Amino acid sequence: MPESQVGEAWAQYFESEGDNYRIRDGMSFLRRFTRSPFIQLIHGYAQLKPGSRALEAGCASGKFSVCFAMLGYTVTALDFSPAMLENAARLRQAVERQTGPLNMQFVRGDLEHLDLEPDQFDLVFNEGVVEHWLEHTERRAVLSNMARVTKQGGAVAVIVPNGHHPRMTYWIANSPAFLSAPPMIRYDPQSLRGDLASIGLVDLQIDGIYAWRTIDQWPTSRFLKLIGGGLQRLIPLPRRLRLRWGTHLIGMGRKG
Repeated sequence: MPESQVGEAWAQYFESEGDNYRIRDGMSFLRRFTRSPFIQLIHGYAQLKPGSRALEAGCASGKFSVCFAMLGYTVTALDFSPAMLENAARLRQAVERQTGPLNMQFVRGDLEHLDLEPDQFDLVFNEGVVEHWLEHTERRAVLSNMARVTKQGGAVAVIVPNGHHPRMTYWIANSPAFLSAPPMIRYDPQSLRGDLASIGLVDLQIDGIYAWRTIDQWPTSRFLKLIGGGLQRLIPLPRRLRLRWGTHLIGMGRKG
């Protein structure tokens, strides 16, 4: 496999921090996560049919892949790190003990040199991945690789930290999640739209995720999580506030 500096950086990160990516409360968490905007925004946009094929291009814990498999889709979970693939496979096995078999496979791969056949997936997506290519030409090449393996009319979706969030500078300087991870660019809605448009995607949609969870992003506590989660459920916010205050941004487009 060709060398990838970003992939190697993540492999080293997971060697020291991989334990934080294990899903410990199993089905309870996954059922909640399946109902979250992280899954539902992609699911609603992609309009997948039973048996549709999805690729998570950088699966880490495997929680996204398992959730889409639980929804009835055929899922390929790809990652550069063998440790993360093993971790994701263990999560699938734990879930299958309660749900029965899930239609999943695990593939080691590098997004810079994506060795998969073109035009085969109805949905290609990832979360917390593409922002770590700091040069825009390399980043757009990675996005192009994701689009290459997507069917005509299929969906490409990426979720990234909201780089223009008013508290992002503080989080980057203080939150353990940012301190230990490889460096990233700070996406805003315009730059995310620009990257997706540059690879020829159409019907672009950009939104913010979990604006109310700003309250418990960092520092956090059980009390703050209850407040943030309660407000998230009870008081929907308009898109302009989601884009400004969402802890994450999501960009989605179709392969024309």
